[in-house]
Amino acid sequence: MKRVALIVVVVALIGGGLSWMYERGQGRDIPGTPPTGAPKAGTCYKVDAGGAKAALPWAGDPVDCAGPHTVELFHVGQVGKDLLHRLDDAKGDDVKVTQALLYAQARRACLVEGPIFLGGGWHEARLQIVAAWIKPATDGFFGCGLAEAAGPAGDQFVSRSGTLKGALAQDSPLAIACINQLRYVQCSDLHDGEYSGIYTITPPEAPFDEAAVQSAAAKGCTSVGLSYLGLPADGGRADLTAGSVGPKTANEWLGSDQAFTCYLMSAKPLKSSVHNLGAAPLPLA
Repeated sequence: MKRVALIVVVVALIGGGLSWMYERGQGRDIPGTPPTGAPKAGTCYKVDAGGAKAALPWAGDPVDCAGPHTVELFHVGQVGKDLLHRLDDAKGDDVKVTQALLYAQARRACLVEGPIFLGGGWHEARLQIVAAWIKPATDGFFGCGLAEAAGPAGDQFVSRSGTLKGALAQDSPLAIACINQLRYVQCSDLHDGEYSGIYTITPPEAPFDEAAVQSAAAKGCTSVGLSYLGLPADGGRADLTAGSVGPKTANEWLGSDQAFTCYLMSAKPLKSSVHNLGAAPLPLA
């Protein structure tokens, strides 16, 4: 089976940039509670994917989660004060190293809390986890949000109503089925890709090596795809390729859970699922 990489989508710790980390203050007293006016878990916003790249609170007033919104905050946390103090005193290359550690710590917290809030794994759903610093970012507070995405690139949010708490505890209408032109669709619609499963690179917190990660993701999703098709591990099809969405750069790898969402891709439009298709002809449109 041939292998091809899709656009990589991962959780991005965003908001206001990281320039705040250059503000120094040795021995300063870092507060242990978020600033007055900081958004709390359970706050919802009408914000697009671009607007969610700013620091919290985002532009526009919070809205009722029961009504239309795009992002729901499900967790507010703070990175370790030891790292914040380390950054206060950092010089030279240690500034970037400490920035990366803070970045990874906040991202990891959102990835841990997300499945707990949802009641299931978000990689299998049409969801995007967003993490953003809370102003003033010098104190290290951050918020974790969930958005329903229009496609695996996570570049467009979908307006929805109601909380996502427990949304994945049972069979969910948010489960990924198929994609067409990098947008989520049902497999009964015309499509060029189908979700086939999740592959996780081990061990946890493995050091990043770009070539090794890309190779492991390609091989892993090829294996996942063969199993989904009902083919043996040494099987293959020339008319389908295995693609993956996950952390394939050093920046994306920081604090990630090293999980890749796998797809089976077709060069020609399909009209139904390929699950357990085996070696039978593709259901071409």
